[in-house]
Amino acid sequence: MKKIQVLLKPQCNAEIQNQFATKFGDQCEFTFQGKETEDAIAAAEVVIGEPEEEEILKAENLRWIQLTWAGADKYTKMKAFPTGVTLTNASGAFGKIISEYVIGNIIALYRELPNYWKNKQKHLWVQNRSSETIYGKNILILGTGDIGRNIAHRMKAFETHVTGIKRTAVPEHLQQMKEFDEVYDLTALDQQLQKADIVIGCLPGTPETKGLLNYERLHSMKKDAILVNVGRGSLIPTEDLIRVLEEGHIKGAVLDVFEIEPLPETSPLWNMENVLITPHIAGPSFGGNAEVQDMIWNICMENMERYLNGKKLKNIVRLKDGY
Repeated sequence: MKKIQVLLKPQCNAEIQNQFATKFGDQCEFTFQGKETEDAIAAAEVVIGEPEEEEILKAENLRWIQLTWAGADKYTKMKAFPTGVTLTNASGAFGKIISEYVIGNIIALYRELPNYWKNKQKHLWVQNRSSETIYGKNILILGTGDIGRNIAHRMKAFETHVTGIKRTAVPEHLQQMKEFDEVYDLTALDQQLQKADIVIGCLPGTPETKGLLNYERLHSMKKDAILVNVGRGSLIPTEDLIRVLEEGHIKGAVLDVFEIEPLPETSPLWNMENVLITPHIAGPSFGGNAEVQDMIWNICMENMERYLNGKKLKNIVRLKDGY
């Protein structure tokens, strides 16, 4: 029987290579990172990782791409993503670690830890008597997928009221989303923004979500609210956010993603003491965190088993929806 050609683009150690070979070697022939050739790309029926557009178009036998990222907008925005190719992502691997990032940085803002870090560099013993707490706050989470649910679950430990916003109409089965106290669709966004103490964006990048948190909506938030974005930078127009922050309208922001990445050195955001900035690292992938990396490989291997057994794959990306 002719073996299925599988191209693994991420760097994987000997242990992972052996796991793939042991589990699937009877049915598959694997080409690992560093050994890709044009012939291997052209022959690949399955690609695990993030191929470039030109590689996808050259892969005449391609039937399935398994991403090691949660975000798929690089591919949903392609003008000519080939029909007949299934795209799946690694949703489920990043929710825990991103929720840890979100809560940690909110606490850092509330307890003014950046100021204490600066004082430490100057050897200053200055006590700031003003501090805030997450306990009892109204939390608004934009996005009720894996990341949003993980954040909601951990926020409940702080006795918060957690509301979720889902982009599409809310079906009856959302009653099962026990992590949230309430879930609404986008038509309720304006009303819910006005109630929230903390607004957390974890939506994928789609035409529908681009610029969703514009100046008017940001300005409608409470004056002591905190804004967090760990989804896609396109959710918030940068100039609108800068304007609202310069006006002192919201308490501060935690930003891991931006409209333009890297964030330009000239951006006023860098100099704002009430803004915490990280370079798109809230959900580290390969080389960033061993536990996340293991979860990614487990997702890939489970889907490989499903593919070989003719079962429906998990985490199928709906290209027309953009996620």
